[in-house]
Amino acid sequence: MHAKGGRNEMRTMIYASLAMSLLLVSCNSATEKLTEEVKPPAETPVKETSEETTTLPDRESTMDVVVSVEGEDSTITMDLVEGRDALYSMYIDSDRYMFKTGETKDKLMPLDEMPEGYPEVNMTFLYVENQTPESVKEDMEQEYNMQFEEKLISAPVNALSLQGTSGEESDSEVVTIYMMEVDGGTLLIKENYFLEAQEGHGARFEQMLETLEVRK
Repeated sequence: MHAKGGRNEMRTMIYASLAMSLLLVSCNSATEKLTEEVKPPAETPVKETSEETTTLPDRESTMDVVVSVEGEDSTITMDLVEGRDALYSMYIDSDRYMFKTGETKDKLMPLDEMPEGYPEVNMTFLYVENQTPESVKEDMEQEYNMQFEEKLISAPVNALSLQGTSGEESDSEVVTIYMMEVDGGTLLIKENYFLEAQEGHGARFEQMLETLEVRK
């Protein structure tokens, strides 16, 4: 009887020890879990962006402009057009010219056809990335086989300009080039017409260019 009772007491003590061990382990796990939950999250540094976005200024869809051509002043209503990739906008005389945006360059052209055998009449706009007006000027001087007069101008636009003609005949080609620094590159504007059209198309091109606004 005593031996059996002793074994029962021993078994009870073992069970009690196991229960105590399990309780301690459970308490430790709960404490560790609580500590992990209370631990504050690591702070993530906020990156500051210094890049500035450039946009075109808001403008009305039409504008009345006083145009002086061949010594006569007249007031016409011009329509706003926007260049490729919203790089620039300007007002044009839609009664005389059409404006088309292209994959590489934009073009302003007369609605009326030019006489056969005469040079083209148009004004083109091309954005040259990562090049200065000076470097673009060197390319233009190599492209054209004519003597250019170089100027820094403030009208009709603020730009470096080149102007030249192929001769003194009425149908001699006239080329005027403007190179404007815009958005880290150069907006290259070319006017093409013939000498006889200088006071007509040439003057109208200049007055339309005076309305040009670039992305800022």
